Amino acid sequence: MLVRTERKRLGLSLQQVAERVGCTRQWVAALERGGERLEVSLMLRTLSALGIGLDAQLSDRAER
Repeated sequence: MLVRTERKRLGLSLQQVAERVGCTRQWVAALERGGERLEVSLMLRTLSALGIGLDAQLSDRAER
């Protein structure tokens, strides 16, 4: 997963990322495993802490 790859590339531990985000080490580990019930706000803060941007686009199937 992207989060684990970037965390390791930056040389950060799960604990270090958790401290940057303001969550637990266990939460970061669950995100890396693809946990199904994760808080979106923490997920966005984690991406930001790792310098990962998030882009949104309308799909062709979206109602207009």
